[in-house]
Amino acid sequence: MDKIQPSVMRGKSLVFWFAAGMGVFFLLGSMVLVAVFHRMTQVEEAVAFEALGRANANFLDQTPLPQSDRMAAQLGQVMGARVEFSKPGEVAGDELADGKARWRDEALRVGFPLRGGTEVWFESVGGGSVQRPVWRRVDAWLVLGLFWGFGLAFAWWIGRRVTRPLEKLAASVSRVGADLPLDGLPVGRADEIGQLARAMVDTHESLRDERERRKFAERMALLGRMATSLAHEVRNPVSAIRLHADLLDGASADEVRVSGNLIASEAARIEGLVSQWMRYARPEAMAKSEFDVVALLREASLIIGPQAAHAKVVLREVDFPAAGILLTGDRARMLQVLQNLLINAVQSMPHGGEVRMRVDAAGLEIADDGPGLSAAVLARFGEPFYSEREGGMGLGLAVSKEIIEAHGWHIELINRSGAVVKIHWAKEI
Repeated sequence: MDKIQPSVMRGKSLVFWFAAGMGVFFLLGSMVLVAVFHRMTQVEEAVAFEALGRANANFLDQTPLPQSDRMAAQLGQVMGARVEFSKPGEVAGDELADGKARWRDEALRVGFPLRGGTEVWFESVGGGSVQRPVWRRVDAWLVLGLFWGFGLAFAWWIGRRVTRPLEKLAASVSRVGADLPLDGLPVGRADEIGQLARAMVDTHESLRDERERRKFAERMALLGRMATSLAHEVRNPVSAIRLHADLLDGASADEVRVSGNLIASEAARIEGLVSQWMRYARPEAMAKSEFDVVALLREASLIIGPQAAHAKVVLREVDFPAAGILLTGDRARMLQVLQNLLINAVQSMPHGGEVRMRVDAAGLEIADDGPGLSAAVLARFGEPFYSEREGGMGLGLAVSKEIIEAHGWHIELINRSGAVVKIHWAKEI
């Protein structure tokens, strides 16, 4: 399955959509509140206009002033409104002179009956302009401020309640199935986020159980491969030991000495293979101490000397420093590494040859006259149980690489005239 590119997945985050939704909510809510206050302002203006008209109608009813057009004009000037007198039924439409102000064509109109059977009508002028616009009302701003304040607080609370758990879930996705625990997930919530958190925890446990079962199966398969490889490796030295043990009967003193040395060498070889197998199966903690790497390389040469002599391979020291080189590390494991490298060099030359060992302050080098290393061996350097040598266990180089890197050093394989192994002292542990 192709991996989805980040550019394809890039989009607006949940925070954006939440903020956009709350913004629309605030806008619509503010518009509704403004409309409510505008309506309240119209009602207030109508009530005030009714009271003003009623006061003037009472004044006209109680004074003997003539109900003429001139009187209407003068009263209209005083009131700031249009005033007219009429007989009942003369006003067009369904308007009633009942003292109730009504909006008509964006203007307020109210009529009152007078004594003598006439009616007086008052109409606001100026297109029905509001006496106090909404933006000049203190109570409107107070209500809008409270609405925005509570709205923002509610939005923040909802956002934290939704986005924080989602952030925790997103941060925990990379740990699903790993050894790290999934802490802090909102598994106690009864909503969809809680369901998702519980599903992640269940998936995490299932993957961990599956990984443990897979690791156990791989461990069993690995032990099987290790046992098979060890059996192949041990077969040849056991055969050599049996052969030379049979030759001891009636052999001369020189032959006994030669056979005894070879038996001891092959037994040491078996012991080394078993130790290597056990150390790979059960790695132990590093035992740090100071040692002379030059003396250690000479010790490894002495140990495999009989095997090299039997294969007609000469181990030659090249430019060894007289004062030695002190390093800090696990001496026993480094001895195992040097033995592995020398044995590999000897086994690469079944018809004899020379192994050249160099040591300096930067590192050491072991070169042989063998056919060199294939591209596959170079590419798979350090991979356990891979060996192109028939019956080879494929652990020597893997264990050596692991030990060298555990010291903080570096090991490399190259081809020259034959195979060359280099160890560089990167730093002491």
